Amino acid sequence: MPGAVPRDAAFFDDLYRTHADPWGYRQAAEQSKYHLTLRAARRWQPRPRRVLDVGCSLGYLTEMLADYAPRVSAFDISPTAIRMTQDRCAARRTSTAFDIQLGDALAPAYPRGHFDVVFAGDVLLGAFDGAERAVRAVRALLPLLSANGVLIATDFMNPTAQQSYVNLVETAGGRIREALYFNDRYWFRLKTALKSRRDSAWGQRLLCSPRVFQFLAHRAARRGPAGSKHFGLVVQPVA
Repeated sequence: MPGAVPRDAAFFDDLYRTHADPWGYRQAAEQSKYHLTLRAARRWQPRPRRVLDVGCSLGYLTEMLADYAPRVSAFDISPTAIRMTQDRCAARRTSTAFDIQLGDALAPAYPRGHFDVVFAGDVLLGAFDGAERAVRAVRALLPLLSANGVLIATDFMNPTAQQSYVNLVETAGGRIREALYFNDRYWFRLKTALKSRRDSAWGQRLLCSPRVFQFLAHRAARRGPAGSKHFGLVVQPVA
């Protein structure tokens, strides 16, 4: 789990104002996570009408959703992140209608049953300091789902915390339909090993290389659940 940080709107907004890509979203492991997450969404909801990206950050996933749904909503607590997501999506040539606004996962401003898919990437553990607030967020998001809609939640964690993540979602009233493994354990080991070189042009080429990631992901997949540092769940409300 991430270390204890002051995860409030001012913290995140300052981060986005001072760092062009604070989470390394352009890197191969993150891009692969987006594609695998979207692939899972298509399995459960092949033709959604409306989807929601919770905590959209810089809008990388939000933009990709233009190929998936005719109406895409997204929110974040950072005004800077919202502006960057709006600019990214405005530059996309698409007939998809985007609605991108400030918002809070603990009090999302949408009607019940409004979305066929809700994405919560690195939100439950990444944005909140404790399990209690994460449970509140899941309880706030599940009612937004239409009949047969799904919440897809992903977070970065040690593999030993995967069961705790399942327990958290179930405590909040979620029914687990599928577990998602991203096979990125060895890629993150590479990132750690690079240390000071990771921000160099050479380091960035290595970390952004799909070939390097796929090679390491193939090895990590042999570890089963232990091969993933990102873990995800496809969730529906308990009937």
